[in-house]
Amino acid sequence: MKRFIVLAALTAVGVVSSASADTLASGSATIDYDQAAWESLASGYGPTPVLTLSAFFDQTQADARTGSQLLSDPAPATNYTGEVYAMYGSSVANLSGRYGQPTTFAFTPGQLTLHTGVIGLGGVTRFDVYGGAFGSLLFGDFTLQYDSARQLVGGSGWYLKGNIAPAAAAFDLLNVNIIESPGSFTISGDLGVSYEVANFLFSTPADTLADVGNFTFTGIAAIPEPSAVALVTGGLGLLWFARKRRVA
Repeated sequence: MKRFIVLAALTAVGVVSSASADTLASGSATIDYDQAAWESLASGYGPTPVLTLSAFFDQTQADARTGSQLLSDPAPATNYTGEVYAMYGSSVANLSGRYGQPTTFAFTPGQLTLHTGVIGLGGVTRFDVYGGAFGSLLFGDFTLQYDSARQLVGGSGWYLKGNIAPAAAAFDLLNVNIIESPGSFTISGDLGVSYEVANFLFSTPADTLADVGNFTFTGIAAIPEPSAVALVTGGLGLLWFARKRRVA
């Protein structure tokens, strides 16, 4: 009987361990694009700059627009630096041609690379090709995530996936620095042009991992559910009861 009680207690504690992974309550990212670096990209096509930033729509502005409107609407802002991408919550309502993703990120402090899910970030930047004469490119509806396989193409594993069709890795984070404190963490690094963008979008392989700016994300963890705390207490109580029976 005592073995059964101990086993039940350990099982209960094990359930807490798997169910008590931290999730995010809020967060935001800031991107500072390097204008000179952007204007030197895709130089194989002719005179530079090939790409110039023509608009940035933050999460609120972008969520009020369809994909077509993001390509045509006048710019609310044209700064290369200080672009803020707010974190999405657990659900996203997308207009036509939009691909914002909900945040499903769950992690154990000190082991961020073992997380599950993604961090959804709202905001879109528009870059014009030769001043718009050859159309525009949209970078945004990002998710921040980790995949060790990205190291095979020179990245750190942390990367920003652009979910605007065709969805693919947009930037690999380089020289990553992670700072954790109770209830929060910050991930920062250089923005490197992904292998996919350099080779298949720009068709200029030499641009792979070109440093085009800086990225910082800070996330605030959600407070653990009271039920999880109660389950821990219950599990410890069972262990105490089993020990008491054994001593008796």
